[in-house]
Amino acid sequence: MDLVHTLRNGRGMRVTISARDASLLSWWAPDRYGRMADVLAVPMRASLPMDCLCDVVSDTSLLLRLQRDGVAERLRYRLDDEGCLHIDYEATALNRARITLPVPAFNLRGHEISVGDHILSLSADRYFPCKAAGTMPLDVAGTAFDFRQPAPIAARLAWPGTRCAAGLDHVFCLARIGELREVVKIVDPASGRVLRFFSCGRQLHVQTDASRFFLAPAALDLLPGHTVRQTLVYRLGVADIDALGISEKINQET
Repeated sequence: MDLVHTLRNGRGMRVTISARDASLLSWWAPDRYGRMADVLAVPMRASLPMDCLCDVVSDTSLLLRLQRDGVAERLRYRLDDEGCLHIDYEATALNRARITLPVPAFNLRGHEISVGDHILSLSADRYFPCKAAGTMPLDVAGTAFDFRQPAPIAARLAWPGTRCAAGLDHVFCLARIGELREVVKIVDPASGRVLRFFSCGRQLHVQTDASRFFLAPAALDLLPGHTVRQTLVYRLGVADIDALGISEKINQET
């Protein structure tokens, strides 16, 4: 069986998916001038051995069934002409299990260059400090981690006392839990590409390094015989730079 499948839409986008572990391998998308580039790096989760079955393949949709460590997983991918990649996930566990979805690494510039100028908006009013699991969440107001208004990532990391020069590595508590809604918007001023991320989850782990960023939904805990369902949507498009409403300095050089 072919372990790599490519979805296409009417805008020329191409998304390549591994049937081995359901990870996204590439996402080719146009910038504001129509130039195509792959905005994905490698996924965070390493490829794991598992049984896989591809039930449905078309130019715009893919249905995968995976079996690993006593968990039966079903993932449906759909790429529409609006640039939305819909991921419908369902898992049933035979034993107690904790499940993490494959997390793609993005660079909207399309190559290995800093994501510090990427402009982040995040619908979260509380956060957990870096590597501070088990602590109480803190209010984002008045801190470098208040992205309720858009701000360049590097500018916030440079705030005095931030102490995370290597990048963000924080869990944010999302607003309006229980409904599928836009929780993140990230714009690259140089290319004009904008990524919107939709989730119905309670928390989101936002991680950045020199050339990538990750948006990781919270892990799913399953009891034996229980089933969990989750829907995620990534939407790629282009933005009007003059309409971003940024008050902090950005660098628009390519």
